[in-house]
Formats: sequence, C-alpha cells, structure tokens
Amino acid sequence: MEKNSIYVIHSDSKIESLYTLFPLIVSEHSALVNFLHINSKEARKAEGECVILVRVFKGNDSFQTVEEKRKYIQDFKRRFRRVVMLDDGAGSDSLYFEYMDLVDLYYKGKLLKEKAAYLQPAYGRQLFTNYYNQTYGVTDEKEKMRNPPSDPALLNKLRVSWNLGYGIYPMANVLFTKMARVAVNANLSKALKPVYTYHYKRMLRDLDKPLNVSAKSNYVHARFGYSAFPHTVGYQRKLLLSKCSSHSSIVTGKVAPSAYNKEIKKMAAVLSPFGWGEICYRDYEAILNEALLIKPNMDGIETWPNVYKSHETYVPIDWDGNDLLETIERVSSNIAEHRNIIEQAREEYKGALRQIDSRVLSFLQEAAGGALV
Repeated sequence: MEKNSIYVIHSDSKIESLYTLFPLIVSEHSALVNFLHINSKEARKAEGECVILVRVFKGNDSFQTVEEKRKYIQDFKRRFRRVVMLDDGAGSDSLYFEYMDLVDLYYKGKLLKEKAAYLQPAYGRQLFTNYYNQTYGVTDEKEKMRNPPSDPALLNKLRVSWNLGYGIYPMANVLFTKMARVAVNANLSKALKPVYTYHYKRMLRDLDKPLNVSAKSNYVHARFGYSAFPHTVGYQRKLLLSKCSSHSSIVTGKVAPSAYNKEIKKMAAVLSPFGWGEICYRDYEAILNEALLIKPNMDGIETWPNVYKSHETYVPIDWDGNDLLETIERVSSNIAEHRNIIEQAREEYKGALRQIDSRVLSFLQEAAGGALV
C-alpha cells in the first residue's frame, strides 16, 4: 500500500457496511482509499498522510475507558500526518468531545445548526431526548449525559459528512447483509463496488419514474414501535402513536419485511418519528416509494442529503404532536394537494445521489488537508 494513501479504518457493522462506506465504495474516487478493518493486522501497521476512523469505538469492548480511546487515536497520530473521525452515530447531538482534541476534523452525518447548543449538557446525549426529559420529566434506567466540551473551540472541527440517504435501498435482506459484512471484515470492501453500483443506479432510475399520486390510498403508514428504546428515545414514538393510532387513516402494527415497501408504495404518506437519532431508514423508504414524508420538525438539523426542508420536501409536525391529527386529516383527505412536496423530495434526493462523486472528493480533499492527485 502507498504510504501517502488515505486509509479508512472501520468495523463491519450493518450501518458501516451498507451505508457509511457506501459512497466511498461507489464513488469514482474509491481508488484513493484503502479500506482496513479495525481488527486487521494491516490496520495496526498502516502509516501515511491521512487516516479516517469510522465507528472504531462503538460496540467495541476493547476500549473500556476514555484513556484507552485516547491512546488508540494517539497511536494513529504517530503514524499519520492527519487523523480524522467519521462518526456515523445516529444522533446530531451525540458527539464525543473527550477525544475530539486529538483529531484534525470530526465528521458527522448530521449536526445541530445552532452550534451553541453543544455548549449545554444534554440528557440522553440528544437534543430531543433532553427535550422530553425537561418537558415531560422522562428519565432512562441507564442515564447518559452529553456534557459540553471543555474547550468551545473544538466545535470548529465539526463537519457534515452524509446520512442514511447514501446506502442500500430497499433495505437489504439477511443474506445480502451478511455478504457485505463478510467482505468488509475481510478488507474486501472494494469488491462490493459492482453490486453497490447496481443498487445505486437502480435507485436513480426509481427516482426518475413519473409520480402517480392518483394510485395512492388515503392511508398514512405508522408502523413503528417504541418499547425497544430507552424511555427518552422512544417517548416521541409513544406520544405520536397515542395521539393518532385510533384515526381511521392510520396503519399501525407489524407487517412482513417482504410486504413493507409494497405497502408504503400504496400509502399517501409515511409518519416517520425519530429513532436512535433524528434520521431514519423510513425517511428514504417513503421518498423512494412516492409517499409524502411526515416527520417531527427538522429545522434545527444540518445534514446531507438534505430532504428535510419544511413544507418543501416534507411536512413537519411539532415535537409534542399537537398538530398531528390535523396533519393526518389534511393529507389523507387530499394527497394530490401535496404532490409538489413529494416530487421535490424525490428531486432533492436524486440530486444528492448524483453528486456522490463530488461529495466524496470534497470530503477526501478536506480530510487529507489539500488537493489529491
């Protein structure tokens, strides 16, 4: 391997294998990158100009303390001129300031537009979990707190990368997911390029198809649960379901994975609350299946692809759900009135997908600290 190469050090989680690494693999600039699994001997020996660390601590029991994490990053600093963090964690507020001073840049798929909010502690490590804690007194059995940085200047290192919009849709089945994770684990990420490119081009073709809202039912898809989440994370979902589940146009409960996308394609709209973070697979499943996206207000979030423009690419509701029933009634009674929003969301998403090469090149150039040859 070239000593001046860019290395991406990663694990083989589903998120990384099918989403975070997807644009780097699909892009025409993938030759600029060497992908190495965190546990590989190559990752322990690599050296050069720039290393990008992806999800190296999340779910990794090898690092029990902050000091162990700092030592791990410091080892890369001895071997590379630049060390960059690509944090693909779910929430815009779940940052790790305890080792941010060691990296040159800290990328995140979504960030708070108002950076001053990071200077305040957040219960549950998210802006929305903190909101439900402060507003409704919701608490978690295992409490987490995102504390502010010791040095506010660390916020200058924050950059937006990309969210779940870059990845495999429809959601991959078990066999495909296993194949991708095995390849990523074996340092064979680039071998996925042909099949990933096929899915990428198919998504673009689907977004090019003419929209037919006349074929839509008057139902709103709301098949989501809340009990598997910590209380503050799941509270929004519980709150929204309590307000709308009895409405005649709402579809709740479970459906077989094989029928999921077919069902959404028939729906007028999809209600997509926050999950572990603000952005969910469901957002992009709605857009790809020509459904109107209804979602708790995202005005405070900076992200890419940005399909979260209020009343332009989605219909926002407030975090308390006070306008939810009114919104459902308006949408389900006349989906044709919202045709422009559905179309604009699809155009926004399609445009972001078409920019995947320029987005990746810009990311790699900034991460490496200069132009790439």
